[in-house]
Amino acid sequence: MTMTEFKKENDGSISIHQTDEENKKWHEEFYARQERKKKGFKESVKPQIMKILKDMKIDRVEIYYSGSGDDGSLEDATFYVGKNTINLTEKHIVDIGERKYWSHTDHTYKYTTDPMDLKDYIEEMAYDYLEAFHRGWEINEGQSGNIIFDVVKGTILHDYVSYVEHSEVEEI
Repeated sequence: MTMTEFKKENDGSISIHQTDEENKKWHEEFYARQERKKKGFKESVKPQIMKILKDMKIDRVEIYYSGSGDDGSLEDATFYVGKNTINLTEKHIVDIGERKYWSHTDHTYKYTTDPMDLKDYIEEMAYDYLEAFHRGWEINEGQSGNIIFDVVKGTILHDYVSYVEHSEVEEI
């Protein structure tokens, strides 16, 4: 039988000890969930994004993001028709029926059927992309980059830099 053990340390803190079997199981389940997220994004979310943008006659969306120190955000979303940028209007509304969203006030997922602005929808999809394919982009030194939804090519291009702290000690 496997069991997680909680142990009170001499300094008053509590440490958690897992067996190798529990640790292995947790990691297997975690990576299986990540693979399901990637598959779901590729098979369902990406085609939905491309259809919505195509229906609105938008050729490309470029989003810049940056994250580090346990915080991250999308900095800018630019929408293109051909080579020209466009300003979104009240006509750029997305209604996909029921959808799940993160409530920042309750810190839980909730459901709604409310339509949303195209900019909000695209930003939510960019966050979903990062969660599925680059989990942890906002942790420690972080990552920054551009996500490009290219409707003409039917692709999502992700151009990014992952920051890694590196230190060495050298004695001569």
